[in-house]
Amino acid sequence: MTLRRRLFLLVTTILVIGLPSTAGVFAYVSWQSVLQRTESEGTLIAQTLAQSVTFIQQVPAVINQIVDKEVRTQADMVAQLTHLARRKNASAEDINRALRTIAANNGIPEIWVSDARGTPLFWSLDDIDARIAVDSGLTLLPVFKPLLQGQQFSVSSDLQIRDLDHRELYYGAVATPDRQGMALIARLPSRANRIIHSIGLKRMVETVLSAAQIDTIWIFDSQLEPLAATSDPRTNTTTHLSEAERSFVEAVISTSAPASFLENSGFHNALFQQAFLYVAAPIFGADGLPNGAALMRLPVNMAAEMNSLLRVGGGVTIGLLLLGMTLALPFLNRIVRPLSQLTLQTHRLVEHNFDPDQEMHAELLKVSENRKDEVGYLGNALYSMVTTLKTYIADLKATTAAKERIEGEMSAARDIQMGMLPRVFGSPPDARFDLHALLVPAKAVGGDLFDFFPLDERRLFFLIGDVSDKGVPAALFMAVTKTLFTVEAKRDSNSVAGIMERVNRTLCENNPEGMFVTVFAGILDLDSGEITCSDGGHELPFVLRRNGRAEMLAKKKGGLVLGFVADSVYRDDVIRLQPGEALVIYTDGVTEAMNSEHELFKEERLGTTLGAISAVCTARTIIAKVIDAVHAFVGSHPQSDDITLLALRWQGAARGALAAVAEETLPDDASDGTSSGALGGNA
Repeated sequence: MTLRRRLFLLVTTILVIGLPSTAGVFAYVSWQSVLQRTESEGTLIAQTLAQSVTFIQQVPAVINQIVDKEVRTQADMVAQLTHLARRKNASAEDINRALRTIAANNGIPEIWVSDARGTPLFWSLDDIDARIAVDSGLTLLPVFKPLLQGQQFSVSSDLQIRDLDHRELYYGAVATPDRQGMALIARLPSRANRIIHSIGLKRMVETVLSAAQIDTIWIFDSQLEPLAATSDPRTNTTTHLSEAERSFVEAVISTSAPASFLENSGFHNALFQQAFLYVAAPIFGADGLPNGAALMRLPVNMAAEMNSLLRVGGGVTIGLLLLGMTLALPFLNRIVRPLSQLTLQTHRLVEHNFDPDQEMHAELLKVSENRKDEVGYLGNALYSMVTTLKTYIADLKATTAAKERIEGEMSAARDIQMGMLPRVFGSPPDARFDLHALLVPAKAVGGDLFDFFPLDERRLFFLIGDVSDKGVPAALFMAVTKTLFTVEAKRDSNSVAGIMERVNRTLCENNPEGMFVTVFAGILDLDSGEITCSDGGHELPFVLRRNGRAEMLAKKKGGLVLGFVADSVYRDDVIRLQPGEALVIYTDGVTEAMNSEHELFKEERLGTTLGAISAVCTARTIIAKVIDAVHAFVGSHPQSDDITLLALRWQGAARGALAAVAEETLPDDASDGTSSGALGGNA
């Protein structure tokens, strides 16, 4: 299939899919708008309804407060009248008769007057009923103790149910004027509260239902018991809640916030038929806590809106589809024709081995001529590419050849550098020492160095160093440093510090790049095991003692790095080895080896590794154990610095001469890019 057909099919597919999809999106947005408007209005109505229910529920409490205040007033009047009657020495029968008259005229169930101990003195009941009340211990209830003890003037009791006659009464009580008793007025529980509550809810719910497009309204208490329910006459409504409705109302009560949810009728039914939106708001009691909820079910009808939208939108969609297909053809021709020419010229360029001819140049210029769009930019780019590609290919060949030549030279330089390091010496059975060294450069060539050679029959010179840079400059500086130490040590070996000072002056005189090198050099006396050494800013060495402990030697003397200050002063230091003890020196490539988590190997881990090595193993084994520990710690993380190690174990005084051993040399065994050496001396 050609590109033109593909593009035409793509544009047609986009139009066929995109326009109906757009119409569907508009339909969904319209449905969401209607739903949100209905939800907003329903939530407002539900909150207003819930607040109205709260007000209606608080009306009985207000009435109770008014009645309670009236009862206390009546009790105060009874207390005053009784006090006056007693001061005028009225008899108990006269006072009781007066109390019965007051109770009958005011609809009071009971009137009581007691002394300070709560013993009834006067009452409005006949003798039989009064006896029942006295036996019930009414005046001795805990609620009245503050009055009898003079702590309060008036109190009101909760609903009291007497066990003797099962009568339910509320009491208001006040202290007598002389504070030597109290007067109690009883009242019956009012049925007006329940009547006001039921009638108010019913009328309010019916009013709201008739004034808004609401299907059903429920009013529930905190236990989800229906207090009122009404619905449109055309709807069959039940007060029984489904599991989803019950969970919804419980969530509204527990969160104290209004909420809504759409009945699970499916998007298709909600969009083309009718769905129901449930909206609920919490009802708050006098204490400010939710004690119920108002639930409404509102119809959401999108049928009319969808019919209008489909009629208008369908016609517009078909018209836009036809117009888009008509306009797509010339647009496709303008894009496809120049792309076809570019494709043809690209094939010709490959066939001519990227050597364009004049016809190819003319066709590419024709494609990009008078075009300021992406196709024109592509033609200009291809024209520029074919004119410069041949030059780039030639340059790439030259660069590749130069790189291969440099890599070959670097390989030769590596071989030369590794060849400068000491070779492996033989180790006779009666050897007085065992020495092994290893260098692993981080690049093709490195800046670390080591060396060792006999000065005479009883003295062995050894050296390890680390140049401040890496690569070729460090390798050249390393070669110069090693050569200078060899010359100066063989010329005058009376003092290691003197050797260091002479080499330092020479390096400073010929050091235009400002490079420097850290050095640790020493001379081992094979008869006594004493090492005379000097340090030039190098790492602290370790001594492996005969008891198996690895001891790091602190710096007592020494000097600065070599090549930094020409007149630096260096001093000799002495390390004494017992037979079988070994000296281990290294460069910072060991202690600063880094793993993938950027953690360093450090001196502590090196000391732990050396402490775990057997006290009788060879110098080669010591080096191998340390290298294995470094590799295990680093893992696959690339090496960042040269690694160099030198281990020297003194076996003790023996017969023979060191010079005789040095005559037997063997080939280098560092075939993996490292250089190592092992040296043994006999008596």
